[in-house]
Amino acid sequence: MSDQGSDPHSIFTGSQATANLVGWIDELLMNLREGRVNDARGALEGETWRTARIEDGIPRPILEQARESLSRAAGALADGSVGEAEEALLQARSRFMPGA
Repeated sequence: MSDQGSDPHSIFTGSQATANLVGWIDELLMNLREGRVNDARGALEGETWRTARIEDGIPRPILEQARESLSRAAGALADGSVGEAEEALLQARSRFMPGA
């Protein structure tokens, strides 16, 4: 009998948290592509992604890398650079893609 599945650290428990954050980033990307820059700016500046579920479900190093990219996106929008903001959002999103 194998107890391989009994190790709680053998399964990434943040999959729902990851899905929530990726969905949030996707919404911002859609806002930018549809010209709703103020909506994206407000969400980034307000860090509306920061929920207990996301912050507790994603390993701290990965979350910090994503946070840095999201901060860059907010700064880019503050400077009026939608292209740079989109690039930073895509980089944040890539942190959660297989093979990234």
